[in-house]
Amino acid sequence: MAVPAKSVVGLFVLLQVLWPGNSVTTIQWYRTAQGTDDRLTRQANISFGSDFTSDATITVNRNVTYQTVLGFGGAFTDAASYVFSKLNSTLQAQVIDMYFSEAGLQYNMARLPVGSCDFSLENYNYDNIKDDVNLTHFSINHDKENIIPFIKKVISTRQQWTNDSLNIVASPWSPPGWMKVLGSPYCPLGCTDCHLKDEYKQTWAVYFSKFVSAYKSEGINIWGVTVQNEPGACPMEYEGMHFTAETERDYIKAYLGPQLKRDHPDVNILIYDHNKNHVVEWAKTIYSDSDAAQYVWGTAVHWYSGDDFPNLNITHHLFSDRPILATEATVARDWTPKDPKWDKGEHYAHDMMGDMNNWVVGFIDWNLLLDKLGGPDHAGPDECEGVIKCGSDAMLIVDYDNQVIYPQVFYYYVGHISKFVPRGSIKISNIVIGSSLEAVAFLTPTKMVVVIVMNRGQQPVTVKLLDVVGSNKQAVKITVLAHSIQTFLY
Repeated sequence: MAVPAKSVVGLFVLLQVLWPGNSVTTIQWYRTAQGTDDRLTRQANISFGSDFTSDATITVNRNVTYQTVLGFGGAFTDAASYVFSKLNSTLQAQVIDMYFSEAGLQYNMARLPVGSCDFSLENYNYDNIKDDVNLTHFSINHDKENIIPFIKKVISTRQQWTNDSLNIVASPWSPPGWMKVLGSPYCPLGCTDCHLKDEYKQTWAVYFSKFVSAYKSEGINIWGVTVQNEPGACPMEYEGMHFTAETERDYIKAYLGPQLKRDHPDVNILIYDHNKNHVVEWAKTIYSDSDAAQYVWGTAVHWYSGDDFPNLNITHHLFSDRPILATEATVARDWTPKDPKWDKGEHYAHDMMGDMNNWVVGFIDWNLLLDKLGGPDHAGPDECEGVIKCGSDAMLIVDYDNQVIYPQVFYYYVGHISKFVPRGSIKISNIVIGSSLEAVAFLTPTKMVVVIVMNRGQQPVTVKLLDVVGSNKQAVKITVLAHSIQTFLY
């Protein structure tokens, strides 16, 4: 989907150069705003100008740099791939363009469940033959029906406009039940017995390796794996397995780390893969053990415990050589597809901006697609709708019976970041003074400055955007509409 090139004169004041010696710099900008037709819509260019008073100041300082961006993406779940398969070829191409093309959100990352998860049509794994210690019956045939064709079409589309790789992070929800103490992929009795049998710990590590090899044989490279999705959770409604920080540490150094280093040394291992509230504890436990840490690339986090941004900052400063990647986020189904919730867009942008202002290198959303009921998922709605909302939201909701795609608000809000911040961009300093606006800023590999500014308030805010590079400064006055997000590029 091409971003519209609508030229609308915004509420901006075009002024003169602030300090002599600075050349006037043209600023491109895009806006999404409630109560308007703007959805990632390009506005009329503006220019830096003279000094003035304003309600607030956002200072972007290119002299102060932070982490390098890895990328953005969504998840190739069984559910998303099934919904994709139900679309006609025209709409399939539209979905891929909206997410992965140069005209769309320019996603360059993805998450891939290893076996079934809550958003699968049924429980499945790649070797359901009990006690098959050598995994002679291992097969990814299930994935060849919908998941792999979806990924291959995405890769093909991306190759038409970029050489940048699609970095796929693979995450297991559960081993086959026969490898676990209770003999089930679920956790029916809670956490205490929802773990691997000792005799199958090595088999499970080989299972990871075979999965990577099988996908590679299909022409799909796995960039990284997490040890376990949400290891501190014990879901009864869908697949899960429990680790503590200590047992995950021990599993990495004794089994998974050595196995992948031998078979796939180019595959990165990420620890944790759960909520930010306990990330410091897990990082300390695993990275403080050199035998385990030698195999680990970085830390994966989810957002379900709340912002917890200080924990990211602490984790980075304790282990600054270990990147932090956000690997899952979603919100519950509480809409009709034609009436998307605006606050979900603000929620996503708030989390992404807060994460990246606290050292996170990228953000991967959950299901790329879901149907109009927020599924399909084999955990509900019949099995658990009375306990939790099994249905979820996705950026693109599909009514495949009528072959209609409904973009949700957070598609555009996420796009204000992912589309304009390519891999290799560097986070730079941005300080907001005098308002409740939220902002984040980057310097791209081509030395373009990208500033994203969001207003979640009920009133417009006049703000001075002050750019600092070396000893030079320049400014522009802007009015940020209520419930809006905008991206500035110069």
